[in-house]
Amino acid sequence: MRLMYVTYRPAGLPAAQQYDSRMGAGGRTGPGPTIVAASRWQVSILFGFLTLAFAVALARGGTVAVVVLCAVLLAVFISAWIRTLRHPARLEITEDAIRYVRRNGQPATLSRQQGNELCFVHANDGGRIWTLGLAIAGTDSIMDLGFFFPRKAVRQACRARDWRFP
Repeated sequence: MRLMYVTYRPAGLPAAQQYDSRMGAGGRTGPGPTIVAASRWQVSILFGFLTLAFAVALARGGTVAVVVLCAVLLAVFISAWIRTLRHPARLEITEDAIRYVRRNGQPATLSRQQGNELCFVHANDGGRIWTLGLAIAGTDSIMDLGFFFPRKAVRQACRARDWRFP
């Protein structure tokens, strides 16, 4: 048994389904894409830690410049936290393609025409930070998923749409 949530959609568009990873991945899904949203828990852990760190630094005080800097950074982290929770990144998974829609609306797509066997990789943009990536096996197409998508939910939603993992 799988539980799907119908999300808001503009008039005339097919219903999108929210995938609930706790329910498993058996059976066929409906006509619209399966949506896997970024994990609110992982977002909250990151921004909660940063907010707490700068709140403690602000409470300890110091010079006026340090207090002002901590207050500004605290406000930036809290607003980013709220914005990230209100507009999460999402994966839209259909039988034909997997689209990663970023918070700003820019999509990245993996097409089934390239293959249907997926694998998780560590993506790196040339810096020291590695993030989770989704790739089609045997190609160099990598979709950078960032930090906030749990592997289990992505794997189950993809398998529900007949994508394979090794």
